[in-house]
Amino acid sequence: MRWSILALVISLAALSAGCPLTAIKAQQDRNDAIAKYQADSQAAYAAGMANAQSDMYVVADEVWFCPSADDARKRATCPGGKRFARGQKLKVIGQEPVDGVWRSEIWDAKGSHPGFVLAAAVNELPETGALDDFVVAIDRRYPASKRIPVETVNYADLVSRPKAYAGRVLLLRQPSGQMLDKDFGDETFTFIVPIPARHARDHRVALAQFELSNRELVAAFNSGQHSYSCSSAYCDEFVIVARLAGRTVDRVDEVGNVVRLPVFTVIEMADRFGTYQGAR
Repeated sequence: MRWSILALVISLAALSAGCPLTAIKAQQDRNDAIAKYQADSQAAYAAGMANAQSDMYVVADEVWFCPSADDARKRATCPGGKRFARGQKLKVIGQEPVDGVWRSEIWDAKGSHPGFVLAAAVNELPETGALDDFVVAIDRRYPASKRIPVETVNYADLVSRPKAYAGRVLLLRQPSGQMLDKDFGDETFTFIVPIPARHARDHRVALAQFELSNRELVAAFNSGQHSYSCSSAYCDEFVIVARLAGRTVDRVDEVGNVVRLPVFTVIEMADRFGTYQGAR
């Protein structure tokens, strides 16, 4: 009997000694699993960031998208490449350029084509210095005596008495995000924007329609070479010099009311892509 009890005590001691080892092994397995999960997550994140795409704007006169990095560095035409002009937007891949070039890609009817663009020719924000220069130039060419005083003029007069402003022009600089009803048909760019004129009744900001006759601009937008961007990070601006056309258009607003708008003929316009001449 005594020997039986001793054997039982020894057996229980052995089991007790084995339990901590089992618990330690289980905890180690859990730690290994957590470490592997974290490593896999970090590797997946790094791979995702390495292939993340972002928009860049061309800030040189031109840049060539080329299938090889060496060709992209030459700043010249390349076999199988595509030219992007100043102000155009393209995609770059990754978090930073390598050896002076960004990875990039373009799409066409055949699918995606990988390639490279010169890093020095693109930037996160477009170059808008030319737009500022245009504003300075038109300020000099159109003194106050030749302008429509848009912030004090009566909106009703623009609609009913356009001849009162003959020989004067409207100068306006606004974000492209305010453009409404954009149309690029019949070689004419037509759009509606608010102007800060006094309304006949309640002084609210009023709308006007603008028309720019320019084949080059219309073709660039219709082909997809040009497009306006407006986000929290950056919004394209445009500057226009326009004269009253002496006619009106009717527009149905958001609640179904018909509103009569004055029409302006744009004689000069500038944006991040360049300057355009319209009808005189």
